[in-house]
Amino acid sequence: MPNKSLCILLLGLSLSFGDTKAQKVSHDQNAATQAPRQRAIPRQRVKFMPQRKATSPLPPSVDNSASIYFPPVINQIGGSCAQAASIGYLFTYEMNRLLNRNAKTSADNRFSYLFAWNMLNEGEDQGGFASEGLFLAKQYGMMTQKDYGNSGNYQFRWASGYDKYLNAMRYRVESILVYDDSIPLMKRYLYDAGNGSGTGGIMVFSGMAGSWTINDKYDGPSRTGYHSLLTHLATDGSHAMSIVGYDDLVTYVDDKGTEHKGAFIVVNSWGAFTHDNGRFYLPYDFFKDPSVGNAQLSNQVEGVVVSTYTPQVVCKLTIDYSSRNDLSFGVGYSENADATLPGQFYYSAAFDHQGGDYPMQGQYLEGTIELALDITAHLDTPHGPVEAKRYFLNVVRGFRGKKKGEGKLLSLSVLDYRGKEPVEYKCRSRLPATLADGDNVFLVDVAKPLRLSVSPFRYTDDAGNATGETFMIRTAEGYHAKMKLSNLDSDHQQISIRYQVKE
Repeated sequence: MPNKSLCILLLGLSLSFGDTKAQKVSHDQNAATQAPRQRAIPRQRVKFMPQRKATSPLPPSVDNSASIYFPPVINQIGGSCAQAASIGYLFTYEMNRLLNRNAKTSADNRFSYLFAWNMLNEGEDQGGFASEGLFLAKQYGMMTQKDYGNSGNYQFRWASGYDKYLNAMRYRVESILVYDDSIPLMKRYLYDAGNGSGTGGIMVFSGMAGSWTINDKYDGPSRTGYHSLLTHLATDGSHAMSIVGYDDLVTYVDDKGTEHKGAFIVVNSWGAFTHDNGRFYLPYDFFKDPSVGNAQLSNQVEGVVVSTYTPQVVCKLTIDYSSRNDLSFGVGYSENADATLPGQFYYSAAFDHQGGDYPMQGQYLEGTIELALDITAHLDTPHGPVEAKRYFLNVVRGFRGKKKGEGKLLSLSVLDYRGKEPVEYKCRSRLPATLADGDNVFLVDVAKPLRLSVSPFRYTDDAGNATGETFMIRTAEGYHAKMKLSNLDSDHQQISIRYQVKE
């Protein structure tokens, strides 16, 4: 019987199980209608190819959910299954496997699927794409469960705190893996990640879940000992889950009485009280059966390679705004200290006209939020690292949703961690600044220490007007200048200077 293709495309996911999990996918999988960040995801895929050293025979069973790297079973909020599977399970597991940390002992070692979901769900209780969360982790980073905390179902909360976002930037997706038409290839990855590793990886996939049949009293052969076996695929709904292992001894008998051997081990995100501690067997045969359509059991299976990253130049900002999906944020730099614009603005994959018509922290929450935007990667060019003289932030204010927000940029600085001690350069513009429609560009100069000496002088008369006196100035180069002051504007901190330089 021919295998179905197990290549990877975007995962269009939502929930549909009983009355409490019903969701409808609102995203169109047609690339012509997808957002730019969704269309960019296919370019991140890498075909999984086992290395030559991965030659040892596959064992009859693998269960990576028993590893210290795998987190406790999730009981998801709302339509967040795609991010529960891709971030809560897959990303958490792979990052702990990379760093050799125990996911069960600390919320610092688990990653918040709610951070990803509430960044991506447009402020609605809806499903999405598993790949969206992985793409967010690649382009921006992923916040830990400890830093994010909790969120109510209808808060759609964004965390506030520069240090939290700075820490999130450190945890990244390097690439999304593709498994090409091969159950043995998937099993190889589950066993040793295709590189001879002592511990294999895990995967995410999707399938209908609204009316499936699971036998929670399975007592047939197995090496891994679970007692829940999926016996009939669902015919409605869509749901994302994680494949964490396999068991070649599990026996499944189809409706024609034909016996099939072997099953993947799946971990769901409906709590440990469902199935067998949140786990069930998914027979290989359903992936092999050509009569099973992709909507019923998706041929879209993903793994991920993760890495750590060190942000070195970071923009820190505090903003107060009433409808966050109006806004996007771009950073830039110039090697010219007098530049009024950078050569290019680089717009963040997070906070990009996202989150719904809510204050910055979420529905029923505060409008003031402190964020971080990375500049580091943009300073590395083919000609070497750039020494920026001036940094830029562009807050783009549009109109998305049903209401137009309003607000202000409250504070702005750039922190440089490349030296022995961090250096903070603060914006010299008058803040808070009300955000206008369109581009709102702010400057941060890289201040360098100056050696100078001055004599005190008074430049206003008793009435507060600019004095009419003429001052003589000597420059460090030995030049002299005559200077007169006029047109003092105290409200806007402006004054006119007329000068003449002589050697």
